Amino acid sequence: MVYLLDLSGVYCHPVEPLLLRLLAEASGEPLFYLSQAFYDLLPRLKAEGPGVLEALFPGASRLYPKAFRPRAYPFPEPFHLVADLPPPEGYQAFFHPEKMEALALALGALGLAPEEALYLDDNPLLVAKARALGLRAEVFRP
Repeated sequence: MVYLLDLSGVYCHPVEPLLLRLLAEASGEPLFYLSQAFYDLLPRLKAEGPGVLEALFPGASRLYPKAFRPRAYPFPEPFHLVADLPPPEGYQAFFHPEKMEALALALGALGLAPEEALYLDDNPLLVAKARALGLRAEVFRP
């Protein structure tokens, strides 16, 4: 069995809330204002990477890697990470802006049939999508 772990939410604490908090602290802007701007930028962040955060304020892209904080869990081996946000330096992940495409990339690169892997995600909707594609998938509950 090979385990495919969602990078943000399983292997690391959820990235978006941490990133928003860092952006609010660094800018002095209210979290509500930044939340709206951030979620408007999220599709571009997924597709283009952390440089797009500069649209919020100069220097924002330097905060991006700080939002990826690993959880202190012993994960089963072997595991590989999948991500719909570009992983920061130091993290190796199968990345695609669409999570199901990232899973397909992982399976192809690892030479696995869907039933040979178990996918863990904290988002039940993505777990359901993965199951619909024939993957074994479970909701990760910290």
